[in-house]
Amino acid sequence: MVKKISRAALNFNKEILFGELGAIAGAQVFGYISSESGSHHSLTTILVVAGAMVGSAIFYLISRFYHQKKTKVFSIKKFRTDLLFFTPVALTLTIGIYYPSLYLFEKYFLENIHAVIFSTFLAQTLAFVFFLAGINIYRIILIKSFKRKL
Repeated sequence: MVKKISRAALNFNKEILFGELGAIAGAQVFGYISSESGSHHSLTTILVVAGAMVGSAIFYLISRFYHQKKTKVFSIKKFRTDLLFFTPVALTLTIGIYYPSLYLFEKYFLENIHAVIFSTFLAQTLAFVFFLAGINIYRIILIKSFKRKL
């Protein structure tokens, strides 16, 4: 039996995915600049993580703002409240799962594949799968336990 995904779940995941597109863009830019400057693999992986952080935050916030404006539910209070429920858990999952996975996968792939762009993309894809699973589990807990939707 296939369960239909709700519109709210779909929109939530689109916002997360758009944030990940920002992470990919930021990581690629920072990784490319680092590799072109002749940086060591360790510095490149740190800069890839920093680029992912900057890109994901910017793209997620733009996506969230756009989605709320489009559905005419935007208010500063709602936006702030959603961020208060989302940010601590997203940051915890990001710091605890996503970035360590990204760093370790990136380091492994750089040492074994030696292609910065492909290594970064592959590492981010795997790290994102772990993050997406965690953030959706949190969203389900919020809905079932606290009747709160993001």
